[in-house]
Amino acid sequence: MEQQTEKTQVVILGGGITGLAATLYLAQQGVDFILIEKHKGTSIHPRSRTIDVRTMELFRAIGLSEDLREGGKSLAPAWGIIRGNNMIEALQNPVGKITPSQLIEAQKEMKSFAEKSPETVCRCTQDISEAIIYKTAQKQGLDLRFYQEMLSFNPRENEVEILVKNRETNKQYTIIADYMIAADGANSLVRKQLNVPISGNGSWTNLLNIYFEADLELLVKGREFSQFLIDTPEITGFLLAINNKNKWAFHVRFYPENGETIASYPEEKLISILRHVLGIPDIKISILKVLPWQLTVTIASQMLIKRIFLAGDAAHTMTPYAGKGANTGIQDVQNLAWKLGAVLKHGSNDSLLDTYHMERQPVGAYYAKLSGQLADKNGLINSVLMVTKAKDLMGLPDYGYDSPAVKREAHLPFTYFTGQAGTRIPHLWLNDSHTLSSLDWIRGQFVLIANGNKSWQIETAQVQQQLNINIQLITLNNENLLNNWKKLSHTTQDEALLIRPDDFVAAKLTSGNLLEVMQSILFRKI
Repeated sequence: MEQQTEKTQVVILGGGITGLAATLYLAQQGVDFILIEKHKGTSIHPRSRTIDVRTMELFRAIGLSEDLREGGKSLAPAWGIIRGNNMIEALQNPVGKITPSQLIEAQKEMKSFAEKSPETVCRCTQDISEAIIYKTAQKQGLDLRFYQEMLSFNPRENEVEILVKNRETNKQYTIIADYMIAADGANSLVRKQLNVPISGNGSWTNLLNIYFEADLELLVKGREFSQFLIDTPEITGFLLAINNKNKWAFHVRFYPENGETIASYPEEKLISILRHVLGIPDIKISILKVLPWQLTVTIASQMLIKRIFLAGDAAHTMTPYAGKGANTGIQDVQNLAWKLGAVLKHGSNDSLLDTYHMERQPVGAYYAKLSGQLADKNGLINSVLMVTKAKDLMGLPDYGYDSPAVKREAHLPFTYFTGQAGTRIPHLWLNDSHTLSSLDWIRGQFVLIANGNKSWQIETAQVQQQLNINIQLITLNNENLLNNWKKLSHTTQDEALLIRPDDFVAAKLTSGNLLEVMQSILFRKI
């Protein structure tokens, strides 16, 4: 029987949070794709628990931010770190607890920094966030193929050939795609088979992630915490709140170098450890899942290899201590999606895709290294350093992109949230109720924000016609709004800001050069 062959523009390998997010951002750009995931469904393990400010901005643009806040509302009160010989003791005498107010006090600029975005940090575990994204993609009728496994891939000059097996029927078929996104995790098979060099600390401390049920709701109510750290001669590890009720995760240090395996931790031993950690000798505990893992920092030397893009953990593996693993992955694919859309739908030269690595890997590498620094000698989070890095952990994009996909006025140090080319568009509330932000103008498209000069309308229409790409024109005529915007964006009456579909400022313009700038950042010639 002849093997079936299908064609698409992009194959996404991996149906975790990075791959699932890629489906929504590619769909936003009108790009055809097929997602392949070897498991039957989304994650059943909570994994990451924090969606940072920048990622919430991205989810806001596709209408998911409120759904995610609702999904994580039971975890939302869980902030701060406590230490002790057991949880009960630490709750009664919370020495060393770090609360949000203390973080803000330690970093005096935190309040003004938080005002730079319409969004705030969201607590939502990955099992819930993945399910929400998956359901959204399903409702849009997107091509999600779970329980199907990539057997091999072959990148060619103008395409990638992927051999896939349906794990339910055992039938094999081939997909021919223009590009592939490898969102296949920290142990990325694609990265390894492509022999991509990596740097970073590698792997060190080993831990067991024990996901369990125990009814602690009444004990922690009004005294919620994010982490409880224990470091005694008997046990070293950290307890994480999952829903502040009956679901928790304890990460205990264990020692494969001494011959220990998961088998060294039978259920009765795990329950004994957990009762000791909680300080409740007779509490009922049910073990849900046990997963071994290592603190790991690896950074791929390239994120684009032979028409294949590495994204998320496949490109930059990090410890969970900065809370940036899932966040950087989502930000990666949102950056990539509009560039793939420009190449596949609007005739841009594929040199534009080289800017994906230029722009995203410095960000991923920074957070990967920071995540390693936040691990102390025993594998616990360094809460003192966490206070000094509190601003970074919020995840507001205080970084700039210096690539050919940006038209910078001069290569001077970046000043963030000021309208400078290469930085994220400044946030300005557009109404008194603070429900509409300047970021809401973008939503995955090119936008030209013009300071009241109507001549931009003719120029925008001409560029759209010549380049066959939509540019949304925002002409600011309201005097109060215009004055506030000019002050915030450091623009004059005769200037306009061109914003890329990923919310970053492409250029500051004066009338007459929009076509030239668009051709430059899109690698287009007429």
